[in-house]
Amino acid sequence: MEKYKKKGQTSGAVGAIIMLIVGIGVAVMVLIFIGALGGQTYELVEDDIDAITNTTIQGHVKTSIISGFEALEQTGNYLPIIVLAVVISLVLTLVLGFMAFGGAGRGGSAL
Repeated sequence: MEKYKKKGQTSGAVGAIIMLIVGIGVAVMVLIFIGALGGQTYELVEDDIDAITNTTIQGHVKTSIISGFEALEQTGNYLPIIVLAVVISLVLTLVLGFMAFGGAGRGGSAL
């Protein structure tokens, strides 16, 4: 990345691509860590939840935990669509970047 900073290219298409790739990586890591840490946390407090004497409150706590894991699973199911959108954005950024600089000597044409 330092090589691109020296040449002043991080503000253009290269910078956008680097930021989008980092964004995808962060999104995947967040989904992985939330799932893993959420499961571990539930295992640690499961005995405390079972120790609640009021069955209504205990039921609400368990229902909210199940809803949280279902929401996480649904978000994970949409990750391929998010990645596809980011890839399309990368391609469009490259094409528009080449158009702005007159890529390959064709006078600003992307084709």
